Amino acid sequence: MRVTWILAILALSAIFLSGCNTVFAASNAQEDLTSGLTLDEAGAVEIGESLIYPSSPLYFLKGIRERIELMLSSNNKAKAQRELEFAQRRLREVRALIKHQRQDLIDSTLERYKASLNEARSLSAPDSSLQLPVGEAISRHLDVLQRVHDQVGNPRAKQAIRAALERGMEHLQTMQKRLDLVQQQELIRKTALRQALACNLLAREASNSGLTDTDRVYLTQKVKDCQQNIRENLKDELMELRDMKKQLRPATQSAK
Repeated sequence: MRVTWILAILALSAIFLSGCNTVFAASNAQEDLTSGLTLDEAGAVEIGESLIYPSSPLYFLKGIRERIELMLSSNNKAKAQRELEFAQRRLREVRALIKHQRQDLIDSTLERYKASLNEARSLSAPDSSLQLPVGEAISRHLDVLQRVHDQVGNPRAKQAIRAALERGMEHLQTMQKRLDLVQQQELIRKTALRQALACNLLAREASNSGLTDTDRVYLTQKVKDCQQNIRENLKDELMELRDMKKQLRPATQSAK
């Protein structure tokens, strides 16, 4: 875990100290957060894929089952956990839709994903002890969404995946503000690397020539917002890293 955290700080310092021009530099030999860094180093998340997905004849039974599961949940904690399960099922369905070449249904599936995510965050809001596990789950979802994004060719599906990534990061930012300092730092420690990689994906897409001018402007602003948020979250760690570099420099020079 400590190694992952150090990797996150090193990666973030490389991009955020270089300014906002990185939004349009992604096509230039990938000189961004993923330079020398991969999703695997963030802890790859493998969720599998659903056997029953939106185009399946029996899919309606899945909806009935989930309504029953939610009714049987006795308190907010149980309901929040259920909603997170439902959200993960939607991601599994997205993977199945890709496999079965039904990318046209990804958009509506991710709308239901975002609805479950909204419910999970709302249910966990009054209880700070619930927000950390919910935040960790959302962080893992960022990993899955980034992976499926590069597997789809349907422009509408890609846009839906980016919107889901944005929503996940917005939820994490909102949750961080509501936690006390200790819990806030714990959530940042566990989610910062995946947020940074998701932000990098959005930066890469902001330079995509296939986007409309409106979409490009919107996405560029989102990239600036997420970069600023991560920079603020990690400012203490980045300052510590700078100090470490200053201390190491004389030792390196004397060794020569």
